[in-house]
Amino acid sequence: MMNQTAILNSPSAITVAEQELTANALLVEWIVKQQQEIARQQRLIEEQQKQIEAQQQEIEKLKEERDKLKNRTSQNSSVPPSCDHLKKPSNKSC
Repeated sequence: MMNQTAILNSPSAITVAEQELTANALLVEWIVKQQQEIARQQRLIEEQQKQIEAQQQEIEKLKEERDKLKNRTSQNSSVPPSCDHLKKPSNKSC
């Protein structure tokens, strides 16, 4: 019967240990690459969130400008009275 030292020093035991070390090294390398990719994607997401926020602010600004232009009449701007929108008379019953 062989003792443990002899088994560990046998060529097949060394080959298995080398294979396990190689597999572990490859796994660590893969994990590092995945972490780098996650970090890159997180930076991209942050940039996109900033762009979305800026676009939302621009949309709100444009909506306000649109509403101001939409409500222009001859009384509050240089628009001629002929361009005023006609309003329906209200139905007031006496």
